[in-house]
Amino acid sequence: MDGRFFRSFFKWEDRENRLCGDIKQLIERILEEKLSDIKIAAALVCLKQHKSPYVYGKALDVVRGYIKKVEFSLPDSIEVGYPYFMKKSSPYFLIPASIVLSLLPRSDIKTVFHGESLRKQSTKAIFDFLDLTLLTNDDSISMLKHLNIGFFNRSLFLPEISSLNRIRDELGINDIFSYIEKFLNPVGSKYLITGVKTEKDLEFYSELLKGRYKSYAIVLNRDGFPDITGFTKVFLYIDNDRKEIDLSVFDTGKFSYPEFDPKSHSQFIIDLLSKKLKDHEKLLFVNGGILLLLRGVTNSLREGYEITEELFGKYDFSQILRNIQRYSDYLNYKNVYEL
Repeated sequence: MDGRFFRSFFKWEDRENRLCGDIKQLIERILEEKLSDIKIAAALVCLKQHKSPYVYGKALDVVRGYIKKVEFSLPDSIEVGYPYFMKKSSPYFLIPASIVLSLLPRSDIKTVFHGESLRKQSTKAIFDFLDLTLLTNDDSISMLKHLNIGFFNRSLFLPEISSLNRIRDELGINDIFSYIEKFLNPVGSKYLITGVKTEKDLEFYSELLKGRYKSYAIVLNRDGFPDITGFTKVFLYIDNDRKEIDLSVFDTGKFSYPEFDPKSHSQFIIDLLSKKLKDHEKLLFVNGGILLLLRGVTNSLREGYEITEELFGKYDFSQILRNIQRYSDYLNYKNVYEL
């Protein structure tokens, strides 16, 4: 799609330059709905044509300014950057790994997840089936503070993007928000783990994320998700230094499982925490290990693996999950009662 389309579409020649040149103004106009639906769609196409770490990084900074402020900030938390659309072949190991590490004695690992219900199956649906989604931001914060894991609903903390869902669905492209929405949460996490599919995307995201997190890990695998599955490379970035993590020393095997839907996804997580899936426990421990290494709790992935393995052996995590679910139910029922 060339510039002539935009010049005719927006009626005069310099409108394209204004929309694609001043990223801050354009993103603000989109989020504040100061453009018509069709112009928003055209602007999203235009921004896709101008994809770069600089442009998308600038847009990320602008969008972060629209996040609903909360009283509780937790920069030492880890943001788990799952794509908002669910991947049927991804095991979502970082969810059970986070539940296991939530029992660390000093609460060293607090993990932040976020997403939204979408027309297509979404990552949020897994949390819905696990009964881990909450009705307010304050309740998500309460869970994060007290249980060291929290899921935040974007429609509550960033409704400006949620209001664009219909336009984005109809447009059907990987727009700018598809790239940056994984890095938006209301508690200001300074640690991040996310995933990419290709070496090209690895370079793109490493540049985009530079300076925006204290440290971050990027997992390179065929799904583009941040879980370590055996088909994986992991890169850790600290103070602008990149280090590839050696996974060859762990005899985890390669993850292979039929395609999931949200219900079977949640059941897989329940079965894993119930110690019914012995063949996948090593991958659970490696995913826990990378969270500990990323956060600086350990100096090696091996040490993190062993801590996760030891913790997993000590407790009945099917019961721990039920306790988390009960706390979630309590918070939700309390809100309904107060209404």
